[in-house]
Amino acid sequence: LLYTIKFENMEGVEGLYKKFGVLADAKDKAGEYEEEYLSILSTICNGSDAEKRLCASFIPRFFKSFPDHQEAAFNAQLDLCEEEEAVIRREAIKGLPDLCKADTNLIARMSSVIAQLLPIEGHLDQTIVKHCLVQLLKQDTTAALNGLISQIVGGNDAVKEAGKRFLLEKIADSDRYFPSLQTDEPLRSYLTDQLDSLGRGSSYEEYVALMQVSAGIDRKKTVKAITKLMDLDRPFDPTDIKTIEQFCLLLPVCLKHHSKNNSTSALLKYFGTVLPVFSQIANPEHQILLLQGLAETLSLSVTEEDAALCLDGIYTLLFSYLPEEVPSDEIVEEPPILNFSFLECLLFALNKTASQVPSYLKDEEKVKELTPKLKFVLRCCTCYAKRLKGSSIGEDTPDKVKLKTQAYKTCNNTKELARGLISTPIVYKSDTTFSWNVDLTNVTNRLFTPLVSDNKRGPRETRPLSKPAKSPVPKRRRPSDQRDHPTRRALQVYAPPQGKYSTNIGSVNGKDDPGRRLNPRRY
Repeated sequence: LLYTIKFENMEGVEGLYKKFGVLADAKDKAGEYEEEYLSILSTICNGSDAEKRLCASFIPRFFKSFPDHQEAAFNAQLDLCEEEEAVIRREAIKGLPDLCKADTNLIARMSSVIAQLLPIEGHLDQTIVKHCLVQLLKQDTTAALNGLISQIVGGNDAVKEAGKRFLLEKIADSDRYFPSLQTDEPLRSYLTDQLDSLGRGSSYEEYVALMQVSAGIDRKKTVKAITKLMDLDRPFDPTDIKTIEQFCLLLPVCLKHHSKNNSTSALLKYFGTVLPVFSQIANPEHQILLLQGLAETLSLSVTEEDAALCLDGIYTLLFSYLPEEVPSDEIVEEPPILNFSFLECLLFALNKTASQVPSYLKDEEKVKELTPKLKFVLRCCTCYAKRLKGSSIGEDTPDKVKLKTQAYKTCNNTKELARGLISTPIVYKSDTTFSWNVDLTNVTNRLFTPLVSDNKRGPRETRPLSKPAKSPVPKRRRPSDQRDHPTRRALQVYAPPQGKYSTNIGSVNGKDDPGRRLNPRRY
């Protein structure tokens, strides 16, 4: 019985090879042998594994010769892709892109089909599926992307996740997989639009990754798409928690891909509406995120027109967080509680915007009300910094050490930013490493060395009135003047004797020493 089955299988395989030979020999006239091709298609239903494997390679080979039977051949090839036998399945998947060589109109449809196979189990199967998609992308990028994105949008969760992962991976290496991307403007526009559309229905982490890839294609258009999603034209409502959270999440993504050549007017105009009602925001976390976003936005670029949009709001808000009463004591023993995180952001914002409008802080009333408060803030910063530097952190946990380090950086930044504003003339600080951006990965408990040098020259009021007297140091003579010094005598070069005694050097009693001559010693 086993011999009979094996013989029948061999007979079926030989029959397929004969039909293949007829079609191959016919070349361009293969379409005339319709019966042989239909016989190959019918073998899929009740053929053996060996026959199905042959069919998986024969069907794509003559697909273009039978346009009237392309739909049946297409479905037959897909049936083979679902076979449990791995060898048949892999051979059928490899043949899918070949079907599109005969009819490029099938690329979008085929891409959609292959995208559904991306979650397939097995490393080898996944590699084959991805390679097939890459082949379609090289044939017609736009059509292949249409099919892929249709599954990312409408497929099941596994297909969506695998499709996004594949898309991000290949676009990130665009020079290899999309060589025409840099020169094909319609394709660049299409891709950024599609990535923006995908991002709107994704999680925050996926959105960040998609915008990262989109910015690599067209940075300016990506920033425009993000700001559109932020809805900056909508009036700011301090009680709308959902809108505030969305703005706080999208702002870092926008600023990450913003360049100094792009205008920040839209963002600063929006911040101009936030600052007057800032105190009405109930969540302190939202408040600090907004102020940090304001500072980072201003660190990119700002013009005189942009500065005028929010300069008054910055000054008014800063003044509300400065101490109301300033004690006359020079030494601050018990400083008041100040929000240095807010002060760091607002002082930087004032430095950046006021530098574009130099006359703003030269107003006598502003100088009179601001200078004493900033001087007191300077003394408070010094007091807090000394406490942090002098605190015992040997037994602190790593998280606590990092917290103290960031607090110390915040105090130093606040001190430097305030110091410049009360200097004469005013020194505007525009380059600052924000405390929330300090790398705390490798922080140890020995980090309490000044992050900002304490030896920098500050305003006159913060420097001591007199310098400590230095002990006189005797002037040292140059080595050339120390002729009698014992070290100099020891370093003098030996001079051999001259005259009648010099001829006896190397001899004993005026005669040559044979032992010395035969066994020379080196000194």
